[in-house]
Amino acid sequence: MGEKAIFRFDRGAFFSVQLNYVIENLHFMMKAYNDFHDMQCFEFDITDEDLQEIGTILNPVKNWKSKYTNPDGILDGFGWEIEYRYKGVKIKSEGYEEYPADYEEVVKELQEYIETLCKKYATDQYKEDEAEERMRL
Repeated sequence: MGEKAIFRFDRGAFFSVQLNYVIENLHFMMKAYNDFHDMQCFEFDITDEDLQEIGTILNPVKNWKSKYTNPDGILDGFGWEIEYRYKGVKIKSEGYEEYPADYEEVVKELQEYIETLCKKYATDQYKEDEAEERMRL
């Protein structure tokens, strides 16, 4: 058996809003916590092409540092983590109140693609108003 396919994308603040996206071997799961606790969660299977597209979107992350930490020691702020392992590609970066220069651009494209997958594979559960909230996080 080959290497296990992994994608993780977590972002949010511990005491307010959090989103957690996980793909393990082409099975997608989305969970929302805290202020997003009543938001619809998703679970469905995706294709190899879907996971490869996520890898393409994450290509700029290969140039990011492995860890971004705010030097001011903020204890109640916004954190994020991105991890991708698939077909020999390994990407991992995380941060807490600190971001690479192109973070917003990459995360916007990634979130848009995740929303496309949710709308495609969970049509009967998908809510546009919740998607807008996730995009604003």
